[in-house]
Amino acid sequence: MNIIKKHKNIIIKLSLGILFLVLISIYIFNLNIRKIFNLVLLSFIIAYILKPLKIYIAKHTKIKEKKVALLIILGILIIAIFSIVLLIPTMFKEMNNIGPMINKLTESIEDFFLTSNIGNSTFLKFLYEDGRERISSFINSFSGSIVEHIIAFSEDIMSFAVVPVITYYFLADDEFIWNKCSLLIPIKKRELVKKIIKDINKLLESYIVGQLLLSLIVGIITFIALILVRVKFPLWLSILNGIFNIIPYFGPIFGAVPVVFIALLESPTKALWAALAILIIQQVEGNILSPKITGNSTNMHPLVIIILLLIGESFCGFVGMILAVPIGVIIKVIYEDINYYIF
Repeated sequence: MNIIKKHKNIIIKLSLGILFLVLISIYIFNLNIRKIFNLVLLSFIIAYILKPLKIYIAKHTKIKEKKVALLIILGILIIAIFSIVLLIPTMFKEMNNIGPMINKLTESIEDFFLTSNIGNSTFLKFLYEDGRERISSFINSFSGSIVEHIIAFSEDIMSFAVVPVITYYFLADDEFIWNKCSLLIPIKKRELVKKIIKDINKLLESYIVGQLLLSLIVGIITFIALILVRVKFPLWLSILNGIFNIIPYFGPIFGAVPVVFIALLESPTKALWAALAILIIQQVEGNILSPKITGNSTNMHPLVIIILLLIGESFCGFVGMILAVPIGVIIKVIYEDINYYIF
């Protein structure tokens, strides 16, 4: 009995470590548990993103926070339903138009090869054939992956239906949930943990709100620019560019590729104008909008951010790149606060 009391802290830490490993193992090997955890995590992330909006509305309207949370969730659901009803049919219609545009482009390139001396070059012929196969393969796989994701989403629609409900409770009862969770923290460590969470929240809130606002502005500017240049599918390309813009450094490049590619399917001149428009938007975003809206909200060196993005991409692809910087911010704050607390 005395031995247990003497090594109580070690036993507790060891037990928590074993429990953590067991939970990780269950998550990795049990598909149902993984689905439930992912849905809860998704709901938590959405609630966290919406929290500043809830606080702002409650502060300026004097409506109770629970009612504000309900209004926000209902508003998002209405927008989502209208978007699905109005935009999805348009998306499929526009996707069907891409095939003829690609055929037109390949025919133009083939005519160019046949009517010029360039076509006599074996090396250039190889490049052309290889490029055509790669583009065709990419389009087929891209279209197939979209269809697969839509089918998968349709199959899991009942699972995703609980996300708004869980999100509402995270958003409406955030203080209550936090107070209950804080009771699990040892009293001696409670102040440190509260400070860490406060610092994380301060940096993350600034970064997330800034990136989302920046992406929204970039998406709107892109839509206007593509309308002026008369590039097809301006709505979807601007939405895509806005989403990609959430990712620092690499995002604007990812967003530019589909815009220039779609413009190239119409004509090289239009592709040049589209590329110029995207370049101007990127310069405005990088030199004017970003410093004013986000600044250096993460307090991290650009090289560190790039490394985090590469690590995130290697583990979870596009989603990993979106989550890489927030996770990096969390690790940075935990390290700095614990280091300050100890030393």
